Amino acid sequence: MTLPKGWKKEQPTIKKEISSEQKEQSSSKIEQTSSKITIEDKIIIQELIAQHNIALDNKSIDEWTNTWTDDGVWSTPFGEAKGKTELKNMINQVTSEFASGKRHLSTNIIIEDAPNNMASAKSYLIVTEAKKTPEVVASGTYIDTLKKDANSKWKFVQRRLEIDLVTESD
Repeated sequence: MTLPKGWKKEQPTIKKEISSEQKEQSSSKIEQTSSKITIEDKIIIQELIAQHNIALDNKSIDEWTNTWTDDGVWSTPFGEAKGKTELKNMINQVTSEFASGKRHLSTNIIIEDAPNNMASAKSYLIVTEAKKTPEVVASGTYIDTLKKDANSKWKFVQRRLEIDLVTESD
């Protein structure tokens, strides 16, 4: 490998004394990062998103409803539900009508910190036909707000679904 002109194979290292103020700032940053969302939390949230989809596909209404906080809000182009009773009613309607026989797949999941044991997530949703010839029947984006409850379980506070609308001229 040829190095750029002027580069040496070994660059000199510069030793620098760290002041006590810099050490305190560094320590403070470590404390701040320790309160951030962990990789384990991110995996649990990804599994929650998958559990949400699988429960919907299998018409496991109670399991699906348990992915939500008591005051959770689900906003879709088909309607909005607030609280577990409305969520349960809406998912019953959705699974008996247009979601029946479909598979819901979430991809490209991005999870970020939010204050107070909260997180935000964004993911793509792909819906495929599962009972007939497999094909993509819809796609969209979920924008989520999640909260870690008193039992350290992540739940959806809000899920907003934006469907990709395609016209015949596209």
